[in-house]
Amino acid sequence: MKWLDGQEFDTKDFTSEILCGRITKEMYNYDHEQWLECDEPLKTALFIIDFDTELTMGGIYAFLENSIGHYAPQIIRSFRNIGDNTDAEILSEICRLAPPDMIRGELLETDHKEYDIYIFDEVHGLKEEIADKISELEEKLYLNSDSDIWSLLFAYMDSYIMNK
Repeated sequence: MKWLDGQEFDTKDFTSEILCGRITKEMYNYDHEQWLECDEPLKTALFIIDFDTELTMGGIYAFLENSIGHYAPQIIRSFRNIGDNTDAEILSEICRLAPPDMIRGELLETDHKEYDIYIFDEVHGLKEEIADKISELEEKLYLNSDSDIWSLLFAYMDSYIMNK
C-alpha cells in the first residue's frame, strides 16, 4: 500500500489500531487532494478520522462550513465501506438539507473572520425547521449514540491487511 507521501509500505507491519494511530499523527501534513490518491482502506480511515475530529471539536455545523465538508461524498462512502450505513444515511440527509459547498460559500461571502462568533442560522438563512432537523439528525450520529465506528473501521482495515 502507498502511504500519504506516495512511498510503499507493508501493511503486515501494522495492526489496524497502530496504522490508524500513525494516520492520526501524520494526516494533516498532507492535503485532502493527496488523500484521494491513497488506496481505499487508507482513504477510508483518513476521512473517518478527519470527520470524527471535526464533529468532536465543532459539531455538524463546523463540518458543514469547513473545507472538510467538500469531501462529504468521500466521508459517506467511507462509512459505507466500514459497514456503517446508518451514519452514511444520516450524513447524506444532513448534506441534502444543507449542502456543505453551499454553506461554505455563504460563509466565505460574509465579512466574518475565521474565529468570529456568530449564529449559524443568521449567516446561512436556514429556516428554523431545517436547522432543527439538522440538530436532530446530528444527535443520531455515532458520536451521540452507542455505535462504535472504531471497531468497524479496525475490522475493515484488518480484513485488508490480512488479505494483502
